Amino acid sequence: MQPTTNQDRWTVLVPLKASVRGKSRLQLEPELRRRLALTMALDTVTAAAITPGVAEVLVVIEDPADGDALARVPGVRIRMTRAAGLNAAIGDGLGARDGRSGGQIAVLPGDLPSLTAAELSAALAAARPHRLTVVADRQGTGTTLLTASAGAWLRPQYGPDSLRRHVADGALPLELPVDSGLRRDVDQVADLHGVTGPRTLALLAEAGWSPPLCGARPGA
Repeated sequence: MQPTTNQDRWTVLVPLKASVRGKSRLQLEPELRRRLALTMALDTVTAAAITPGVAEVLVVIEDPADGDALARVPGVRIRMTRAAGLNAAIGDGLGARDGRSGGQIAVLPGDLPSLTAAELSAALAAARPHRLTVVADRQGTGTTLLTASAGAWLRPQYGPDSLRRHVADGALPLELPVDSGLRRDVDQVADLHGVTGPRTLALLAEAGWSPPLCGARPGA
């Protein structure tokens, strides 16, 4: 068996809008919405950081206060950005990669609180032989995971109908079950149903959400 080199490992890049203005479509009290945005990001990056084959998780942030919380997760590095928009923030993160990090790039949003290391590991293994891959959200129109075999190939096109645009750009769609935590991003309050991330669950319980909303999905 050939030894694993840095070029065989992954840098996971997570662009994060400032929690004070993030998740604006969640119809919640502003302070709870802010805390939920940051807590979901913590669950997301924690799962990514413990995923086999991941060399580094690089979180691109707008707000230093968010970075203070996320930097406490082992394996996470923080990059401040002044870039406007998600795609520009990803580009900023690409330029900040550690030279010791892996040659392969995976981009994740910060709102995948049900993501598990096993799910991400399986998706990255499937992505490894391909130049570009993409994973759809549950609605089948947005993008959760975007991977590239090298940073030069990554051309993020997040925004409305991003899945179609990434596929048109050459990304191979990876087929995952609709209930995979890798497809379960949170844009609406209804998306919190069945969330499994421990920090997110604890915050929802503290806020008084009902048990059915916070129940783990079968087999999680």
